[in-house]
Amino acid sequence: VAIALEDGQDIVVSMNKVWPMGNPTETYMYYDYPFCQPKVVMPHFMTLGQILRGDRLVNSLYDIKMKRKMQRTVVCDKAVTQKDIDSWKAAIDANYMFELFVAELPIDRPFGVKSEVDWEGEVKDRYFLVNYLDFIVGYNGGEVVSANVTRELNLEHLVDITNWKEGMTVQFSYSVDWTERPEINPAQALELQVKAAMPHGHTNMDIHWLAIINSFVLMMLILSLFLLIIIRVVRSDLSRYLQIPDEELSANWKLLHADVFRSPKHRLFFCSAVGAGAQLFSVFIMVVLVGCVGVFYQRGAVASAGIISYMVGAALGGYISAQLYQSLGGDKWAWNIIVTACTFAGPAFGCWSFLNTVAIMYGSTAAFPIPTVLLMFAMWACVTFPLTVLGGIVGRHHAMRKGQQEPPFPCKTNKLAREVPGCQWYQSTTTQMFACGFLPFSAIYIELHYIFNSVWGTRVYFLYGILLLAFLMLLLVASTVTVLFTYFHLNAEDHRWWWRSFSTGIAVGGFFYAYCFYFFLQTHMSGFLQCAFFFLYSLLVAYGLALMLGSISFCATLYFVIYIYSRIKAE
Repeated sequence: VAIALEDGQDIVVSMNKVWPMGNPTETYMYYDYPFCQPKVVMPHFMTLGQILRGDRLVNSLYDIKMKRKMQRTVVCDKAVTQKDIDSWKAAIDANYMFELFVAELPIDRPFGVKSEVDWEGEVKDRYFLVNYLDFIVGYNGGEVVSANVTRELNLEHLVDITNWKEGMTVQFSYSVDWTERPEINPAQALELQVKAAMPHGHTNMDIHWLAIINSFVLMMLILSLFLLIIIRVVRSDLSRYLQIPDEELSANWKLLHADVFRSPKHRLFFCSAVGAGAQLFSVFIMVVLVGCVGVFYQRGAVASAGIISYMVGAALGGYISAQLYQSLGGDKWAWNIIVTACTFAGPAFGCWSFLNTVAIMYGSTAAFPIPTVLLMFAMWACVTFPLTVLGGIVGRHHAMRKGQQEPPFPCKTNKLAREVPGCQWYQSTTTQMFACGFLPFSAIYIELHYIFNSVWGTRVYFLYGILLLAFLMLLLVASTVTVLFTYFHLNAEDHRWWWRSFSTGIAVGGFFYAYCFYFFLQTHMSGFLQCAFFFLYSLLVAYGLALMLGSISFCATLYFVIYIYSRIKAE
């Protein structure tokens, strides 16, 4: 909650990080470059989400007081070396930006500019460093509601650093001007500040909505067609099978009643994957709901919400995994719970360990501080894992009590598995993987462009309502297509539907990762650090998407199979 300030009271100005425009993940501390800095650099308070996104707020030399104008004031005269000049010039070549905060309102500006000049018939590059910041701060009552630094740079804001000279000094200065902004509500100050930093954030909204509506209509047509086929065929089959004896049946799904609920191979890992996917599904839903509320303008709010949701959702993951494993007759329930807790966390830890090592080698703020690492381990060990165990115990006992009252599945399973005949091309695994990957992915690929621009850029994503709509379309299409292909396989007397239904998520994850390569080619990312972060974290997200959609598709298919086999009389 913002506190009203008295006239003349100090305004906190924090310096944050610097980064090249093309590599937003390659972040460094502001004072890693030879700027004027306090005698003692003190870190400012940051939330866990801010630390995870690479923010490193520290104190500055800018002395701004509430409603007190200040003429141009010298911060320091910095004696520079050739090495300092070279580092500034390299940063300007790479289009480096720096970020600072005025009363928790972010401002980002370029290091400087480079221009070509014709000098005695020869074109040469001249480098200019921004050495003068003219702050324009807005207030409403006793609260700061806007902060800005003039974007239109002219010669008074710049100093020529093209050539270094012995004893060269660079003077850094700033000025402060105050303006009353009664039209800005203090509660909306941060939101307006962030939107103002995205001048092109709303220019394509009409095209965006048109694309979403077009995708929505297409998905509804596909969904309606598949549902029509499934309902008509299944209803026809059920009506025939309820009246015709078994010996008169031709090859169809009814013949598999003694094999359709046979446990899949590697059921422990299968149940763990389903449980981990359910946990990630709960995480996504809670993060999107938090985004719909509008708190995503707070720095690191989405990351913090994701971590809390993952910890709390562990109970759901453990419950579903253990309940399914018990229903399938599994006896290694302790290992099932442990594997469930590590199914996503294990690969995520391996990916993070490598990338954190790379970031440390580069001296980037993308590397987590040791206290943050210890906190993350403590949260997993003290909250996530115990909740997984608790959920697993509850799910196992619930399945055991339910199994004592009635069998978990409507049909008994024979000891010997039925031989699986050959199948048509449209019933093959390859065809299913392509269809179950491409059709659901077409529901979200448009929105991915905006999400990627936010995650791998400087823009803030705020269309969480549209994201929720696109995600619901994704779930509907993925579940429907999976159920349709499962019916095809059952009619072909193929009872191996468990892993195939889960493979829908794997297919969508594959298409997602292929899109990552396409997006990468449209950007200006370069360097090992940025490329490693992009491709490895994208791979981790693709893996999480595969678990989540695989779990949802399997659950939809399980309910479908139980539904149709519970309505036939099979001895």
